[in-house]
Amino acid sequence: MAGGFMKRQVAPESTSSITAAAIARKSAIASPLQLVSTLPGVNYGTQDAFGLSIRNTISVRGFQQTQLGYTIEGVPGVDQAYYNPYTESYADNENLSDITLIPSTSRINDPVQSSSGGELIETVRDPSEKAGGMISYAAGSYRAQRVFGRLDSGYIGHSGIRLFGSASYTAADIFAGSGRSNKTHVDFKALREWGSIGRSSLFVSYDDWKNARSNPYTLAAYETAAKTNNNFSVGNYASSYITGVTTNYWKNYIYHRNSVLVSFQNEFSLARHLNLHITPYFHWNFSNSPGQTSLNPDSLYSGEQRVSLDTSNLTLVNGRVNGLANTAQREYETGVNTYIQYDPIHSNHLIFGYWFDHWNMDATSGVTPLDINGNASSYMGKDLLYATNGSLIAGAKYQMSTMINNFYVSDTQSFLDDKLKITAGVKEMMFYVSGTNQLAGPQYHFSQAITQPMPRVSVSYNITKNMQVYINGTTNARPPVPLSTYPNIYSTATGAISQSGSNNSRMEYTISEELGFRYYGAFNFDAAFFNANLTNHQVTTQAFINGASTNTAIAAGGQTVRGVTAEASLHPFYGFAPYVNGQYLHSTMDNNFNTASGTLPTAGKIAVFSPKFMANVGVMYTKGPFFANVTFKYVDSQYSTFMDDQSMPAYKTVDLGLGYHFPKWFVLHEPVLRLNFMNLTNKAYLGGISTVTPNARPTRATNGQIVAGSTPAYFLAAPMTFVINISSSF
Repeated sequence: MAGGFMKRQVAPESTSSITAAAIARKSAIASPLQLVSTLPGVNYGTQDAFGLSIRNTISVRGFQQTQLGYTIEGVPGVDQAYYNPYTESYADNENLSDITLIPSTSRINDPVQSSSGGELIETVRDPSEKAGGMISYAAGSYRAQRVFGRLDSGYIGHSGIRLFGSASYTAADIFAGSGRSNKTHVDFKALREWGSIGRSSLFVSYDDWKNARSNPYTLAAYETAAKTNNNFSVGNYASSYITGVTTNYWKNYIYHRNSVLVSFQNEFSLARHLNLHITPYFHWNFSNSPGQTSLNPDSLYSGEQRVSLDTSNLTLVNGRVNGLANTAQREYETGVNTYIQYDPIHSNHLIFGYWFDHWNMDATSGVTPLDINGNASSYMGKDLLYATNGSLIAGAKYQMSTMINNFYVSDTQSFLDDKLKITAGVKEMMFYVSGTNQLAGPQYHFSQAITQPMPRVSVSYNITKNMQVYINGTTNARPPVPLSTYPNIYSTATGAISQSGSNNSRMEYTISEELGFRYYGAFNFDAAFFNANLTNHQVTTQAFINGASTNTAIAAGGQTVRGVTAEASLHPFYGFAPYVNGQYLHSTMDNNFNTASGTLPTAGKIAVFSPKFMANVGVMYTKGPFFANVTFKYVDSQYSTFMDDQSMPAYKTVDLGLGYHFPKWFVLHEPVLRLNFMNLTNKAYLGGISTVTPNARPTRATNGQIVAGSTPAYFLAAPMTFVINISSSF
C-alpha cells in the first residue's frame, strides 16, 4: 500500500513499516534512519544526504534515538557504550526486506535494553532460490559515488543451502567545510530450511567507516555563516593548517568506526504446537572520535596526578604541544536469545524466553602529538604521549563490562473466532555493570546491579476483517548510559574531574498507553492516541572533553508525553497513490532541574526534541515502466534548552524521485534508472540538535541565584543533493 510506505499492521500497538518496494524508490545512498524519516512521528535530522555522517539522528514522540531499542536479524543493533544505533553499519539497503518502527514500546521477545521509547527492527532478505545477483552504481552531488554488487548462489546442489554475499563502497565530499567520507561494507547470509522441522540462517556483516565531520553551529554562528556565504565555512573546521594559529584542523576530527556483526537464527519445531527459537550472536566494534587539543607541558595530568613530559622529540609551538585528542573504544559483545512458543489450544499462544548478553569495552582517551603541519602519526588511538614516570597522559582510561539477564513470558488468548485477543506479559531485566578506572584518582573500581520488572497488557478487537481497534498499557526500561554514568573522567590540563562517576543511578522507566484504530479497505487509515510517563530521564547530548567529541547524559527527572499520530493512504488511481501522516505532540518536563548555582524552574516546560506538529505528504506515481514520488515534510520548532529559552527553527523540505524500468537486455533482467533529489528547494536549515543545555540565557533559580546561560549547538542540514543510480538484477 502507498508504494510500500504503509504496510498493513495487526499488532496491538502502533506500528509502521517501510518495505523493500519503498526502499527501492529512495536514494541508493541513504541510511536506514533516512529511509524511515517519513514514517509517522519520526523527527529526523542529518548532516548529509548520503548516510555517511554519524550525525544522523532521530527522535520519536519526543524520545531520543538512545531511548530506542534496535534489532537486526533478531540480535541487538545498538552500541552499548552510549546506546547510539549506527544503523548504517549493519546492512546495505539493497539487502533489507523491511524496516519496522514501534513507537513507545518494544516486542517482548526482542533482545533490546534501550527501548524505553520504542524499537526499530531491520530484517535482511533471504538468499534467492535461483542463482543470480544484482549490480548498482550511483553518483551524485559533492562527488558522491557508490558501487554495490551481490551474488546469490541459489540452492547449492542437494544440500538445501542457499546464500548471498554482497559488497559496497560509498564515498562523498562533505558539503560544508573540507573532507571526504567513505564506507566499505560487506554482507553475507546463508539459509538452510529443514522442511517441517524449521530453518537456520547465518548473517554476517562487516563495516569500515570514516566520516569527515562538520562543526556543530550555535544559532548565532549559523545565522552569521548564512549571511556570509553559501558554503558555511565560517565557524566550520579549518580547511588548512597554519602552525601556531589553527586550533581546529579538519583532519583531526575524522570519525573512524569498524564493526563486525554475526547473527545465527534458528527456529525448530520440537513437537506439534511447540517451537524453539534460539539466536546466538557476536558483535565487535572499534571507534575513535577525535578532536584537536593543545597541551601545556608545565601543567599536565594523568588522571588527578600531575606529571612531567619529555618534549625533546616533540614539536613545540609557542611552548605548547598540539595533539590529536582520541576517544578510542574497543567493544566485544556476545549473547543468546532463546524462547519457546507453545499453543496449548488453538486459541492460546504462549511465549517464554530468556536473553543473556555480555558486553566488554576498553576506552582510552590519550593524546597523539601533531607534527609541524598538523598531521598525526596515527588517527586510530595509537602513538600516545606518556609522562616521564611511564603514566599515560589522559583524561580517561578504563575497562567496563555489563551483563544482562532478561526473562520474559507472554500469553495471548483469543475469543469470538479470533476477533478478540487479550495479551498479558512481563519481562524482568537484571542489569549488572562493573569496571576499573586505570588512572590515578579516587575511583578504582565501580559497579552496580539493577533489576526492573516490566509488565504489559493489550487488547485488540477486529470489528470487521478490515477494521481493528486496540488498547494497550506497556512498561519499558533502559539502564543508565554506561559511559556517561559510571567512570570518572579527568581534565588533562588541571586534573579536575570533568565527569563524576556514579554507582547508584536508576533505570529510565516508561509507562505508556495507546488507543488505536485501523481501517484497510476503500482507503487505508491508522491512528493512535498515546500517553507516556517517563522517570529517571537521561537526556543524551554532545560534549567536548579534553578536545575530543563525545556524548554525555544529563539527568532530567521525569517527563510526560501525550499526543496523537495518524496516517492514511489511497489505493492507486490513474497511477497516483497519495500518502499522508501527521503527529501532534505535547511533551513536558515533570521536575525542576538542579544546577550547581541553584534549581531552575523547568517543571511544566516543553521537553527538548519535541516539536508540537509534524507532517509528511507524499504522492507515488506508477505508469508502465515509469515511476515517481514526491514527499513534503514539515517539522515544527523544537526546544534545545530545559528552560525553553532557545529553540531550533521549524523547517520544510521537499524530496523528489524519478525512475524508469528498462526491458530485459542480455543478462540484465531488470535494468532500472533512478534519479533522486533531496531538499529540492535548496533550503538552508538546521536539521538536528547537537548540544542540549539547561538554559541559554541567564536565569534566576528558585533560590534567587542567577544561573549563567550556556549556548546549545545544532547540526547543519544538507542543501539540495541529487543522486543518479543505475542498477539491475541478473
